[in-house]
Amino acid sequence: MAAAFGERTPAFTAQELEKLVDGVLPQYTLVYGPPDQQVSAHQKKDIWRAIAKDVWTLGVHQRRGTHCRKRWEDIRRWSKKTAEAQLGMASQRGRGARRPMTPLMFRILAVAYPELDGRLRASQQTQGSEYTIILGTLHAVE
Repeated sequence: MAAAFGERTPAFTAQELEKLVDGVLPQYTLVYGPPDQQVSAHQKKDIWRAIAKDVWTLGVHQRRGTHCRKRWEDIRRWSKKTAEAQLGMASQRGRGARRPMTPLMFRILAVAYPELDGRLRASQQTQGSEYTIILGTLHAVE
């Protein structure tokens, strides 16, 4: 059900976030790739609509393409900031330093920020932290 005018839409559930990421990652280069790929704004809008339709299949909340694009940009930015905080690249102030990396964040980093993902994986493997378990399960799935 869509929110009435002026109301906030409900927060994305964990299942909706998974579905959103599953929809965006395979099409990431089309939406965010180099300009020479000639993907028009209309085509990008259609991609976001299709992703929103997939999220709707969960039957939790009706999402629009703009909602999905905004939420994707938020979790992509959040994943990057968290990874930078883990690597000591960002200020240790704020919430980024206290957030643990999740498997969903690792998936996003692998596609959106491969260089940062590589540095984080190397750092986590040399430190021998609990992320090694997450990394192992991600490699087994990939």
